[in-house]
Amino acid sequence: MAFQSTFTPIELGDLLNLTRAKHDAGYRFAQMLCAMANEGVDLVYSFMKQDDEGTWQLENYVIAGFDPQAQTVPSVTGYFLSAFPFENEAHDLFGVKVEGNKIDFAGRFYQVAMDAPMAVISPEQKAAREKAARIAAAKAAKEAKAKAAAGEAAGEPAKSEGTSKPAAAAPAPIDPEAERAAFEAKIAGLDPEKAERMRAAFEVKLKKRMDEAAQANAATAEVTPAPAAPADDIEAKRAQMEERIKDMDPEKAAKVRAAFEAKVARDAAQKGGE
Repeated sequence: MAFQSTFTPIELGDLLNLTRAKHDAGYRFAQMLCAMANEGVDLVYSFMKQDDEGTWQLENYVIAGFDPQAQTVPSVTGYFLSAFPFENEAHDLFGVKVEGNKIDFAGRFYQVAMDAPMAVISPEQKAAREKAARIAAAKAAKEAKAKAAAGEAAGEPAKSEGTSKPAAAAPAPIDPEAERAAFEAKIAGLDPEKAERMRAAFEVKLKKRMDEAAQANAATAEVTPAPAAPADDIEAKRAQMEERIKDMDPEKAAKVRAAFEAKVARDAAQKGGE
């Protein structure tokens, strides 16, 4: 039997219209399931129908990041009565509030020792998520500050001589610790062996991205000489330039150094001619 499945994100407000359309088109209701996510609970609604070629199409629609504490989901039992056990299960195990279930067990579908047992996360997972959230917030604030500073700089009148090439844009900064924390929160609770494999692959990709960013920064420094400095500040600028290129490829470093010295000489000549 041929079988195909798809996953499509939808909004909570589109659920009933989607369910009505599937009902009218002759689909079967396959299931509703819940899965804990980094933010809230993901709700998955699955519908099945056999197409003209005899292939069964399983269409999964995902409402991501549902907040059981603040949101309510409408029942789809008005179109598919067979959804009632799944909706009761979502309520009893994940704390999902379902409104209008035609066969509502009122929290007694399962005998559980605590409310929403499947929504409980370990202290390690909670700590990892909180750490990732703090780092993400700090990173967002840092990027916003940098963006504001860049906007102010762009608003200043440009000082140029003749026709010059625009400065190459520097790549977005990479915060490895923030990315590691977010990744650790994502894999928290996985099988240790699988988590270790994923961690190793992540580190390889992260290193590659950081190497590429370093090369891009070096190229930007090469085509963008340091701005003109007052005569009494040339040595300080030279020291900054040397610090910046100390880990650069020697050939590229020599080019950057030559460009810097040429600009110093040109600025000195222009100042002498004033």
